[in-house]
Amino acid sequence: MKRFSVFITLAALLMFAGACTDFSNSIDPVINQVPDDRLNDATQLNFLINGVQVRFATTLANVMVLTSGLSDEFFFDSRVPNATFPTYRDIDLGGITLDNNSVDAAYNPLGELRFFSDDLVRRAGTLTGVDATLAKRANFTGYLYGGIARYLYAAYFALNPTEGGGVIDNGPFIPSAQMYDLALEKLQLALTNAPAPVDARVVSSLIARLHLVRGNFAAARTAAAAGMVSPDPAFQGKYNTQSTNVYWSQAGLGRPQFVADARFLAYVTADPTEKNRIALSPIVGSGLTFQRQAKYATESSPLDFMSWQENSLMLAELDVRDGNAAAALPRVNAVRTSRSVAALTSINLDGIYIERDKELFVTGVRLLDQRRFGKFHLPAGTWQYLPITDDERNNNPNF
Repeated sequence: MKRFSVFITLAALLMFAGACTDFSNSIDPVINQVPDDRLNDATQLNFLINGVQVRFATTLANVMVLTSGLSDEFFFDSRVPNATFPTYRDIDLGGITLDNNSVDAAYNPLGELRFFSDDLVRRAGTLTGVDATLAKRANFTGYLYGGIARYLYAAYFALNPTEGGGVIDNGPFIPSAQMYDLALEKLQLALTNAPAPVDARVVSSLIARLHLVRGNFAAARTAAAAGMVSPDPAFQGKYNTQSTNVYWSQAGLGRPQFVADARFLAYVTADPTEKNRIALSPIVGSGLTFQRQAKYATESSPLDFMSWQENSLMLAELDVRDGNAAAALPRVNAVRTSRSVAALTSINLDGIYIERDKELFVTGVRLLDQRRFGKFHLPAGTWQYLPITDDERNNNPNF
């Protein structure tokens, strides 16, 4: 983490370096920052790549937990021991103020992820004598996570309760439709720089998700057909004791600010094998029993962002939408079998919605599914996205 702390302070260092030059002449050199020009070296590319991956993981956990809270996956109840954050309560109710500091904790790292990803591509393009394999990996990483950052803006943040989108480089608001297009441009570039076939399949699955969310079903099928297959490992955010999975620390066994909706216990009660993909742990507060997610059982539990199971469910949904439930059923059952859950005998669009609810539990996808299936649970006028906060609005001349 010491090396990464150097990286994440770089942007702030560059902003203030000129103003602080005279003031700092008599001060010993700092040991946790590095001048920008020292990163313009081929020997630093691995460090920069690792920095982008770490910032992705921390961003992902912060964003996904809040979107689980805004969706009907989680809820906030002050009777749960240690559930004390009013900012989480407001997210659960969809009455989110623009100074919500929990949203700041997700939005601000997302801006860093976008910047670091784009900056990695810029730096890799200016260096000479870089090993071709390393250069390709740097470009792949920069384009991949640059695309993911733009996707996260489009999918989860908004100017007002129903107008999704984000901001890049202190610029004007970019609506979700345009931001998705920018994300797809980056992901297509990642695809051309994929170091290995499995990397290309991950990117194709991500592209399929973007098209599916937007209702571009033909494009989603094309991408998903080239996407992840069993037994491809899940594409994940990785954590450790210094940089923890926030599902554990704020919505799980670490501290349950959010707890799981009652339907998840009902799923497991109706079919105990569902515990293989819906892990829960009870907690008692004020004489009531609540259920915490226990899928991420430790602070270091990795967080799935894309899996072959999700890709199969996307293809199954597209089959059903095309009127071919017979083709969809074996795809759904392959996913269920991979989790040791009994096979189904039939499937329809409502069944796909439920299967996604179970299989993609605590991965941040539920909010997207509620919106695109027309099943958002909060009243009109409440936030269906996380707001672009005052931090951005007050410092951006375009607001």
